[in-house]
Amino acid sequence: MSTSSEYITVLEKILNLLKNSKLEYLKASDECNLSKDKRYFNIQSTHRNRFFQDVTQLLRSLNVEVENLIIHRLNFEEMVISSIKKTDHTHLHKCVEYDQKLLALYDQALTLQPKALFLRNQKEKISDSLKEGIYFLENAGFIFES
Repeated sequence: MSTSSEYITVLEKILNLLKNSKLEYLKASDECNLSKDKRYFNIQSTHRNRFFQDVTQLLRSLNVEVENLIIHRLNFEEMVISSIKKTDHTHLHKCVEYDQKLLALYDQALTLQPKALFLRNQKEKISDSLKEGIYFLENAGFIFES
C-alpha cells in the first residue's frame, strides 16, 4: 500500500472513531448529575465534531469522496450488536477507550505525514482529554488498566 493510500485509510479510521467518540461524550454528559461535568463532556463532544470536520476537509483536499465513506451511512450490523451486547462499562469508560485508540491512529497519521500540524494539535487535545477522563474514572472508583 502506498504512503498516500495508507494515510487516507488512517484518516478514515480517525473519522469513524471521532464520530463514535462524539456520541459517547454526549451520552456521558447525559449520565452526569453535576452541571460542570455535563459542560465538560459537551465541550469534548463539540471538539470531536470539530476535529471530524477538519479531517473531512483534509480528505476532500486529497480528492477523497467523503460522502461515499461508510462513516456517513448507518451501520445496522453495529447497531444490532451494540444493542444486544450489554456492558459494565460506563459511557465515560468508552470515551477513554476511544481516546486511546484515537491517539494510536494519530501517531500513525503523523508518522506518515509529520508536517500535519492540525493533526498534532488535535492529538494533544485528545491526550489532555484522556488524562481528564482517566481522572474522572478513578474518582468514580474505577481502576483503569493501561
